[in-house]
Amino acid sequence: MKQTEQLGLLCVLFAGIVLWQVRGGEGPPTAGDKLAMNPVTAASPAADPSKVRLDLLGKSPVSAPPKNIFASLQSLEPPPPPPPPTVVELPPLPDIEEPLPPSPEALALAAAQKALSEIRAIGYLNKGADRQTGIFSWAGKVETGGIGDTIFTRFRVKGLTATTANIEETITHAEISLQLDERR
Repeated sequence: MKQTEQLGLLCVLFAGIVLWQVRGGEGPPTAGDKLAMNPVTAASPAADPSKVRLDLLGKSPVSAPPKNIFASLQSLEPPPPPPPPTVVELPPLPDIEEPLPPSPEALALAAAQKALSEIRAIGYLNKGADRQTGIFSWAGKVETGGIGDTIFTRFRVKGLTATTANIEETITHAEISLQLDERR
């Protein structure tokens, strides 16, 4: 019995709302009512809020056409295709030759020249007509050697006089001419 009473009450309430709408009861304002209202006349200080504005009755409310939210997606028009991509032609790149890395031979020659530049001729000994000996210092070591002798296990004495010594690196054959250190 309780459910039938609730159903009857809902029916009476629904009928009352329908009658109220049919008889012209004012509901909440719609978007058309807001657009139809002239903001200049509504905002004027001379307008009396208690008067009924009859000028608004002649204007039809502006509204957008209703959308069919149940329309299938296939019936909608496909979006227009995107514009074709524009091809921009770039100027040709200048020919830039990258320097090649140094060869192993060039690296070895540079290392040999650096090592040769660190050798110092300290002194000279003349042991007779055909036997001359030089005293050399390199990397904290001191050795003696004559023409054709190997010193410091990687250098050969090619020429030797009382004032100069010509030293050759045995692997790369790089040469250096040393002046005798006269301070000692």
